[in-house]
Amino acid sequence: RLTALLERIMVNAEDKDKYMMVCHAPAQVTMAGHEGDDAEYMGVYELNGEVVHDGPLYVKSSGAEGYLYRNNRPTPDRLGKWMVSDDREGVDGSNENTGFFLSAEAAELPSKPGLVWQYSESSWHDEPGITCT
Repeated sequence: RLTALLERIMVNAEDKDKYMMVCHAPAQVTMAGHEGDDAEYMGVYELNGEVVHDGPLYVKSSGAEGYLYRNNRPTPDRLGKWMVSDDREGVDGSNENTGFFLSAEAAELPSKPGLVWQYSESSWHDEPGITCT
């Protein structure tokens, strides 16, 4: 199954970096550690083979519709940070990148050990209990 996903990405030699990124990305990650509002976006996210904003796209496997992706907005300081959202158009960049959870720093993968996550409640607040593994 992963081979088929990688073949969809590897269209030409220019896509080599994207191909390599997906090769090194875990097939699934688990967001955990948040309770209360928006807790339905915690759970398992599966690699779907798409690359958006120079990062692999993960889609929530069950429950609430959710996407885990690298943000592409340079302002307000979100470039390269990972975000959890329910807005597919925002993932593609058609709408403002909005979401519920945001990594506190840019990272190649959302499962980077020690990556701090933030929760949006009118502004972004560190929530060290959130993990992506």
